[in-house]
Order: sequence, then C-alpha cells, then structure tokens
Amino acid sequence: MNWKTLFRFTPRAGRAEFAAVGLVCNLLTFGNLLLSFWLMSGTVPLVNAALLQILMMPVSLLVFWVGLALYSRRLHDFNLSLWWYILYVVITSAFAFTSHAGATAVSVLGVLVWAFLALKKSPDEDNRFGEKAEPFFPASFGRSAFYLTAAAGILVAASMAAFSAYSAQNIKTPSSPYAAQSARF
Repeated sequence: MNWKTLFRFTPRAGRAEFAAVGLVCNLLTFGNLLLSFWLMSGTVPLVNAALLQILMMPVSLLVFWVGLALYSRRLHDFNLSLWWYILYVVITSAFAFTSHAGATAVSVLGVLVWAFLALKKSPDEDNRFGEKAEPFFPASFGRSAFYLTAAAGILVAASMAAFSAYSAQNIKTPSSPYAAQSARF
C-alpha cells in the first residue's frame, strides 16, 4: 500500500485502490452529510452550528482533493485524462441544477460510473501515464472494499437526494432583511 500517492494525480490506480480509498472518501462524505443534517435541524445553536461548519470545511476539502486525485489516477489506468471526469461533472451538475429530479438522477449515475470504474479490469500494458498500477491490497480485500464502498456510495447518494428534498421543502428565502439574521444558513 503506497500512501504517498494518495494526494497525487499520478501514477495509475488499480481497482483495489480505487475501491479502498473510495470507501474512506464515501464514509467521510456520509459523516459530513449526517453532521450537516443535524446542524440544519435547528437543535444546535446558530453560533455552534457555524463553528462546526467551519471545522468541517478542511475535511470536505481533503475528501474533495483525494477523490479528484483518485479519479485522475483511475482514469490514467485506462489511458484517459482527468478532463473526461471534469466534463462528466460539468454536464451532470448542469443537469442537477436545472431539474427537480436531477440531484437524484445524478447521484444514481455517480454510483454507476463509480461501479464501472471499480469493476473494469486494468489493462496489463504500460501507457502514456506510466506502468501498470501496483497492487494496493490483496485481491480479497479489494472485493470487500468494493462491496462496502458500493453500500456507502448508495448511502451517500440517498442522503444527497434526501438533503435536496429537505432543503427544497424547508429552507425558505428570507422575506425581509431581519429574517436573514434568523435563517439557519
């Protein structure tokens, strides 16, 4: 297991690394979402909620960076650049923001794209991004990590869809300048 490549966008990542690191990223994202739901529930004083949101920011940025680097390395394994993933994110984000069902559809699509990248066998030959990815864990752990990550990914997708529905129903735009002071976020 090579932890030095965790934050790097090169070299290549195999299936086991993609599944294992994806599991950790999904679990951290799920924890962040649960904490966000709790903070928005109104049971936490506004000052404490704001402080917790500020403390959650580094974790969110860390997960974002590691996830982006992970997708980059996995796409490099198929001789593709990160620009393909960025194009996917731009298109799906535009769809999610323009449609009510978009957030749910994009979440499900994200799990399917992740599953495809996690299940597709790596090419044996070297490519322009380097040599074949070295094993990250034993093969049995890679399969276990895949199943756990798939479950965590489904939880994250369901949480994001629930959050989208919750915010659409319960978070209103303030109608006066004084109402903005009492808004949760």
